[in-house]
Amino acid sequence: MTVGYEATVYGGVGERVARRTASGGLLFRRWLGCWIDFIALVLLLGLPTWVRRPLEPAGVGLVLVGFLLVALYFPITEGLWGRSVGKLVSGTIVVDEKGRPPGFGRAAVRTLLRLVEVNPFLLGGLPAGIVSMNTKAHQRLGDLLAGTYVVPLKELRLAQTQSDPDIQSVAEHFS
Repeated sequence: MTVGYEATVYGGVGERVARRTASGGLLFRRWLGCWIDFIALVLLLGLPTWVRRPLEPAGVGLVLVGFLLVALYFPITEGLWGRSVGKLVSGTIVVDEKGRPPGFGRAAVRTLLRLVEVNPFLLGGLPAGIVSMNTKAHQRLGDLLAGTYVVPLKELRLAQTQSDPDIQSVAEHFS
């Protein structure tokens, strides 16, 4: 019971790494990953039309498959592994407060808000950039609502191997 309280008070490893990360470098990495993912999505959506003509009966089904792949791209890749192709290339990962992949539900929430705040046709990601530069843990609206953090993978792995001095000092106090 005490452990849950301490995690709430001090934040988990995911949140701590996000708060320590310099916003400028992370913002560029998020932007780079975003554009790589847009390219991947265009390829996923366009693939069925390259296989068949989109207006033929079989082609219409393939186009629908393409839309389904696009809709599930982020919830599956980020939900299960914390990393889309763009995040893999940019060296970032989406995690929950404890530093774990966020799961399908949280990734779906991020994806729904991504449609507005990171849409290349609607202000080109400017809303996400403004919000992430003005939050302590560099979160965009989708991250805030989903309870997720985008952090550099190397910094997360390093933090996961180190002990937490705040929790240790509290534990020593009660020893």
